[in-house]
Amino acid sequence: MSVFSASMHHRSFLWQISAVCFVLGMVLAASAFTATQIARNGVRSNNPALSYGSSTQVAVEKAQQSEGEIKKLRDRNTELENKLGKGTDAASTLNKELQETKVIAGLTEVSGSGVQITLTDNIKEGLAPNDPINLGNYIHDVDIANVVNELKVSGAEAIAVNGQRISTQTAIRCVGSVVHINFVPAAPPYIIQAIGNTNALYGGMNLPQGVLDEIRKVNPAMVHMDKKSKLVLPAYSGSTQMHFAKPPKSALPEKNSKSETEKDAQK
Repeated sequence: MSVFSASMHHRSFLWQISAVCFVLGMVLAASAFTATQIARNGVRSNNPALSYGSSTQVAVEKAQQSEGEIKKLRDRNTELENKLGKGTDAASTLNKELQETKVIAGLTEVSGSGVQITLTDNIKEGLAPNDPINLGNYIHDVDIANVVNELKVSGAEAIAVNGQRISTQTAIRCVGSVVHINFVPAAPPYIIQAIGNTNALYGGMNLPQGVLDEIRKVNPAMVHMDKKSKLVLPAYSGSTQMHFAKPPKSALPEKNSKSETEKDAQK
């Protein structure tokens, strides 16, 4: 074999390696893009129809009935607390702090000015079965959770999604193809209401590269936001019972001795 033919063979080999590297790079880039889309799309790729059947409606109605009963019991509890708080100055102060804490925890209905955000699916676009990229045309649990988090960062003092108050116990997640808020199924449109400084909330949610901006890139019609002079948000109706989290003993009030209790009773 001549030196010339060997050189040509070597160059041919280099071109083959270069072509393989180029194709591999394109595949990796496509994989990264798909992974980004799936990260937003969540787990709703198993059901291309994304339909909300009668079973979901039945679950919502049962949840609303239970919430009504819980509200009545908590309202009655608040009435009793207020009556007990009228006894002494100390009791009145304690009750005032208790009611303020309940507001912060989301256990009380609140009203005030703020913003209302409506998220809807991109109904203009069709959905190919098992195509995760096209699932970007739908609102997912991660989208709602991101909006809630961004509202908190923007200064929201109280938030509700489709009538469900957001609290420290709130979970926003997909179960199959249905988004659940506080373990209650919700269907689009998703109405997110937030009470706080109206201008600060509105400006914070319209920042470039923000969560709403990313959804608008798919279709601006998927997002609608209004300033509201008055919003009424319901109280959180889920369980508040703690089974494992306990305060340290140093944070618990000290028990008075028997003699001290008797002296207090005599006073």
